Amino acid sequence: MRMVHYYLALALVLAPCLLATLVTGALHSGSYDGSSDGSQRHLLVGFFSAVLCVATHTLLILFMIVSGRVLKAAMQSRALPQEFLAELNCFFAERRAYPLALVSAFAATAAAVLGYGRFIGVPIGVHVAIGIGAIVLNLVALGHGVRSLRANQLLIDRAARELDRLDAAGVPPRSDAGDPQWRVGPAGRWLVFAASAWGPYLYWAVVVWRGAFARVSPLFLLASVLLSLLGLVQAWRARRTSSFGQR
Repeated sequence: MRMVHYYLALALVLAPCLLATLVTGALHSGSYDGSSDGSQRHLLVGFFSAVLCVATHTLLILFMIVSGRVLKAAMQSRALPQEFLAELNCFFAERRAYPLALVSAFAATAAAVLGYGRFIGVPIGVHVAIGIGAIVLNLVALGHGVRSLRANQLLIDRAARELDRLDAAGVPPRSDAGDPQWRVGPAGRWLVFAASAWGPYLYWAVVVWRGAFARVSPLFLLASVLLSLLGLVQAWRARRTSSFGQR
């Protein structure tokens, strides 16, 4: 299976979830404070949809970034035509899937947070407006994402065929080719992972329970601690490996 298939599978799950969020929000019989079964159902469905939105769009963004870096690394090590780099630059310049995915993920997160906006004085109408906008934006972004991933896959397939042709012809790699360099090293990336592990816990503690940390499930705290420790340990190991490599 290719990345577009995984993305399409997530999109087919996300689209009904977005519509279910809209329906439960329009038809629930209580207020937005979670006091009725209908309101609680809307909040849970909306939270799940927001998490799925972020996961789906993150998958697209990461794949496009990584595939671009892989193609650039291939061009540095092999004698690929410069037209591949030109097409890659045009792809990122003309395709709107990347910014749409980023904005859609932020919109879904904002709508989910504002589901509890009445506790901090935000009118319900603001949540409704942003929620509807986020749903429409995400549905549009899913269509752009599928088309962009297909186009990106065609470009990668062409590059792969060209690499196979060079291998068959016995063309050696460039002698001056070096390993691709990341702007942020492994230690930095693991530190970002360690900090991000606290996101769900802080959301439930600060937004859902309005600062009542004791009401958050201990499983959330345990999971955040373990994931954060994992990130810190991996960052320490990466930093140590880098230090030994420089000696």
